[in-house]
Amino acid sequence: MLVKLKRDVQLPQERKLQPMIQLDALRAIAVFGVLACHWLPKHLFLNSHLALGILGVKFFFVLSGFLITLLLLEYRKNIDDGKKDIGVTIRRFYIRRFLRIFPIYYLTIFLITIFYLRRDPSLIWHLTYTSNFYYSLHPWDINSHFWTLAIEFQFYLFWPLLIFLFPQKHLEKLIVSTIIIAPVFRILCVAMGLSDEIRMQLLIPGSLDSLGLGALLAFYNYNPHRAKTKKILCNWGFWLGGTLSFAIALTRPHIDPGLRLAIADSINALFFVWIVERAARGFGGILGMVLEFKPLVYFGKISYGIYIYHSFVAAVIIPNILSYLGFSYPNSIGIQFVLNSITTVIVAMVSWHYIEQPINNLKRHFKI
Repeated sequence: MLVKLKRDVQLPQERKLQPMIQLDALRAIAVFGVLACHWLPKHLFLNSHLALGILGVKFFFVLSGFLITLLLLEYRKNIDDGKKDIGVTIRRFYIRRFLRIFPIYYLTIFLITIFYLRRDPSLIWHLTYTSNFYYSLHPWDINSHFWTLAIEFQFYLFWPLLIFLFPQKHLEKLIVSTIIIAPVFRILCVAMGLSDEIRMQLLIPGSLDSLGLGALLAFYNYNPHRAKTKKILCNWGFWLGGTLSFAIALTRPHIDPGLRLAIADSINALFFVWIVERAARGFGGILGMVLEFKPLVYFGKISYGIYIYHSFVAAVIIPNILSYLGFSYPNSIGIQFVLNSITTVIVAMVSWHYIEQPINNLKRHFKI
């Protein structure tokens, strides 16, 4: 959900979005929404009406589609202009992505396998980034949140090839097609009686509207002559997406589940397009100050680690530490949430400074 890109996306000066710092703060808010979903009672408004966890995940998909596509469009321009070789560009893109996402992902899988699950039937699915297929057929477990990372990984595999190889004049049609696929897929699932959230959310066709709408925003942003179209898209995001998202939140328990699952993701993703575009340019006023609050921005920087580690922290690290100190796990859900969240942030901070950042520095050997 959760894959972090460099904030200062390198684009031609006239197309560079500033300040991207606010997107880091939004990452922090999104990942804490996931924590609230996993650790707070389901009957709370945040979970029962807002479905904060899935909203956080879908926001990350929109943001990933936006930032990845911005980079890929710039790389394609260099390829088309003869400045870069397509083979070298694709290879280095994958290496840079893998340096970012692989290390702590596989580290966490290793630790969970050794200290918690031992015989894990889903292990091979996690190792191959196909856990979304596994959990579409099997119950949740400590690793179930990895389904989102599987979807993002699968997107990273095929999306660069499409952006680089598809005819330039048809790129917009390609992106729009990916957006349409998702609601059609979910509607077909409902029509076939597969009206449960698992199957519709966990397979990549069901999330292509979120990824695709982020990509469409990037396409319009990268092409200055499409500024008017981008404005229309963002206006739709605010007025239509925002209004309907708010209405769904208020009436969620009373909406037909099949109808909600078929259309809600597209509506929320449309609203997120407006949020991403405004935050990329920079909100002003009090909201801008909040989104540039340094601790919040820092939490966004380490959000990938927070997402990766949080289940392992709650299931393994905290119980073992408390047991070693002679304490029992608290019964209060509120205290559990605070304890889990603080410990997860500490683990993510250590991971960022001593594992992720040093490995990220290796990207300098694979400049594009």
